[in-house]
Amino acid sequence: MKTTRTLATAVAAAVTAPLLLLAAAPAYATTVTPPPALPAVAEPSSFTKGPSIADLEKAVAKARKAHEAAVAAKKAAYEKLLVAVSDTTPEALAAAAAKKEADATAAAHTAAVKALDEAKAKLAALPDTATEEEREAAEKAVTDAQTAAEKAASVKAAADRQQADASKALADMQVAAFQADHLAGEAVKKAAADLAAAEKALADAKKDQDDGLCAGDDAFVAELTGLPEKVTAGTAVDLTVRVTNNTGEAVDRAFGQVTLEPGSKELVPLFKPQYRTATSDKWRDWNSWGIGVNVGALKPGAHADFKLRLNPAASLKNWSGSLRVDAYYERGDDCALNPTSKSHKFQVVAPTVTPPPTTTPNTPAQQGGTTTTPLTGGTTTTTGGTLAKTGSSDAMGGLAAASGAAVALGAAAVFATRRRRTTGA
Repeated sequence: MKTTRTLATAVAAAVTAPLLLLAAAPAYATTVTPPPALPAVAEPSSFTKGPSIADLEKAVAKARKAHEAAVAAKKAAYEKLLVAVSDTTPEALAAAAAKKEADATAAAHTAAVKALDEAKAKLAALPDTATEEEREAAEKAVTDAQTAAEKAASVKAAADRQQADASKALADMQVAAFQADHLAGEAVKKAAADLAAAEKALADAKKDQDDGLCAGDDAFVAELTGLPEKVTAGTAVDLTVRVTNNTGEAVDRAFGQVTLEPGSKELVPLFKPQYRTATSDKWRDWNSWGIGVNVGALKPGAHADFKLRLNPAASLKNWSGSLRVDAYYERGDDCALNPTSKSHKFQVVAPTVTPPPTTTPNTPAQQGGTTTTPLTGGTTTTTGGTLAKTGSSDAMGGLAAASGAAVALGAAAVFATRRRRTTGA
């Protein structure tokens, strides 16, 4: 039996469409008691339908473009780095000029200090026989040398600051270039990983589509009962779905799936459909897609039921459509679905207006009219028409295109893309 247990890995750009798997305990089962491994679950659990092949192909194309862009950005960053470490950048030229100036001022300062020392030495070496003019000249030479040394020190300090600033600007520019090159390299690695993941997701999805479909098994059926051919607008009608295991082997998890047609998403707000399991009297709403109810394990020949309720809006009149019912199951690591989808047609009609009774002068008028009250609490309402015929339980064929591309199986997000033949009601 074919199985599918892995869904394509979702990528960032892949668009997914949510579905709900309403995992409930066996509903109204009279033949089989679920094993302890499958306890009743009061609330539905949700899962996400995987992206389509087209979505994954788009994701691969987008990831490939992102990778190509990252590679181009890395090349540009590396070229900028090569320029940054060269001697031709404005920052490098400015730093070189500042260093040359600092070196020159340092030499001038050294010379000025040496001249000062020499002037001081000459003054100190004057003999006692030196004239007043000689002594004044020596003292002036020391004063002039002191002034020159101080000026040279100031110029040298300014040049040193300018060199420090230029060197820092050069270092900052080069560090930024190294960082940009590193980040560009990391971006290439991430883009390559994203592309590989997108390509793998696409390959896995194609493999699942080609080789991982659930097997067809028309012996596993879901039957709908209680649906009138005509349903009165503004009146609730209760239905029953029975899932039966005629496969000859026990199944671990059995499911009944129901959708409104045509266009379940648009119809759900108009019908406000609900479902109810055996574990609770609470009616729960469908989601926009429909429902897939887990009725638990079923032995060979056993069946389990769950309830549906339609609440067509009072404004919904002269509408024609159908309820589609499917069955599928899981047995160990295998899964199977009934290849025949049963479509039960019905109409929504306006309420019938009862005219008032005719009276005569001698006959008291009859008080009130005739009221039809729909049954609730799991009892089928047949007001407004006769029960609709159901489709054949053993019809063979493929999934209709309108039935959608996905059939959800359990918490493993299993889906099939077979075409089904729909049997009319």
